[in-house]
Amino acid sequence: MNQFSIYALLVLIYLGMSKSFAPAEKIAPYIKNQYDLSKYVKNAPVSAILIDYFKAGFIIKTYFHRYKIVHGFTQPEIITFRISKNYYQDNILNLGMSLFNRKERLNEETYIPTPPGMIYVDDSFYGKWVYENSGSQIWDFHRGYKHFPELFGWGNFRPTKDFLSQLQVHLASEKPFYGTNEEFGLNGSISKEFYKTNQRKIKNIDKIKYHLKNFLSIPWQKKHKSIPPHSTTKKI
Repeated sequence: MNQFSIYALLVLIYLGMSKSFAPAEKIAPYIKNQYDLSKYVKNAPVSAILIDYFKAGFIIKTYFHRYKIVHGFTQPEIITFRISKNYYQDNILNLGMSLFNRKERLNEETYIPTPPGMIYVDDSFYGKWVYENSGSQIWDFHRGYKHFPELFGWGNFRPTKDFLSQLQVHLASEKPFYGTNEEFGLNGSISKEFYKTNQRKIKNIDKIKYHLKNFLSIPWQKKHKSIPPHSTTKKI
């Protein structure tokens, strides 16, 4: 077997491995935009929180979103979708945000990016407003929903009535709301802290691809030292 044949074989192996490391495309449902989420996210109340995005493929890229689906009455679930390139690019800043909410009353749906979990705030079934020493009111979940802040990645954050009021103004204007001080989303301090310790790790897969890529470098290419990647997910 000559050198060219060996090189061609290795390229085919690399392409095959790149594909095999990606979530099964035939299994992951495809959504074009946030409006398609309602087809797969059932029941109410429910919130779809974008917890990860990534792309796979050596030459032809396939784009993915991973959502945490938080239900009011059942256990949360994780769903991975294949998505369009435009939808991927449009939501780079929305990591950690809720991109789809459906309220229990009249099954009202919203598709505007908002901080996670706000659909359950100001609903007396899930909690109540309590006064702080400063005189401001913060949201406190009932005993059965004390775990919700952890699901939403809030850390020590608790929304105030002023926070809720500003959210409602943005929703009425159909504008994304990242918090009174932009605490949420890709660049938000609260989202950053949560994803620093909880985001999905796929370092080993990237390292394998990196070493294969170096091994398959064409002999006549100019030699240069590259830095192995650490993650295909967006760093925040």
